[in-house]
Amino acid sequence: MTIQSKLTSTRMQANFPTDIDRRTCRRTVPMKVLVLGLSRTGTDSIKKALLKLGYSDVYHGYTAAMENPRDCEMWLDAMAAKWDGVGKPFGRTEWDQLLGHCQAVTDIPVAVFAKELIEAYPEAKVILTNRNAEEWHRSVQTALLKNVFHPWSSVVDTLAILTRSPNRFTRKMFIRAFTDYFQGDFQLHGVSVYESHYKMVRKMVPRENLLEYQIQDGWEPLCKFLGKNIPSEVPFPNGNDTLETTNRIWALVNSECQRLLGILLRVLATLVLLYTLRAGSIIDIVLPMITAVEK
Repeated sequence: MTIQSKLTSTRMQANFPTDIDRRTCRRTVPMKVLVLGLSRTGTDSIKKALLKLGYSDVYHGYTAAMENPRDCEMWLDAMAAKWDGVGKPFGRTEWDQLLGHCQAVTDIPVAVFAKELIEAYPEAKVILTNRNAEEWHRSVQTALLKNVFHPWSSVVDTLAILTRSPNRFTRKMFIRAFTDYFQGDFQLHGVSVYESHYKMVRKMVPRENLLEYQIQDGWEPLCKFLGKNIPSEVPFPNGNDTLETTNRIWALVNSECQRLLGILLRVLATLVLLYTLRAGSIIDIVLPMITAVEK
């Protein structure tokens, strides 16, 4: 698929309905569920399921990317503290600022802070979405990383930084998550980090507070664990397949391209206007001189 076809075939349009600085926020709803499986283990499906069960809101990686991109700056602060030793490590106060509007969280970047979130919210139930490690590894590379690390994404990202786009930190956030958490090389260390991640969560969370879950398990074990009634005549959500993930990523690229095109058109219009005014000034000076010579 060419770059142009990716842009024109994107069905989803990225828009940024909010521009909230979470550092000024506080928790408004209790944190009830931590879904700490890694991306591509059914995190989008579980988000939709939790919303259906009445949890509000449910934070997902795309929440930062496509709904409130200023979140990415705060996630990068958390990463700098965690991996670089720069700034204050996030505790419950900081997580309440960033995630205080949500009763449940899932996906990366949430999952790379599994340890910190378990410590911050020991009262929350924990769900581990599972998948065969090798299949997961291939899926992440196919659906996520080849798009995040695509050269065109890099070009658009650079332009976004230069023009101070709202989503200028989005790609950097995901790159840090998939680089630093996976010891600098996802292809080499992805499977081993996946396995150690799941072992760590299992070790930290009491058995009675942990649900090991696969999306194909459906409503019953999930609702039983959460103490919820099974939705009647509602199929379990199936979201975020490879095509949908690709479309979401390219929606961001498409949105940024449209924004940059708008900037270029405004600059061009300004230059044309300035040229016209300048040309008009020259004519105002030269025309009387020509008239005088003719006389």
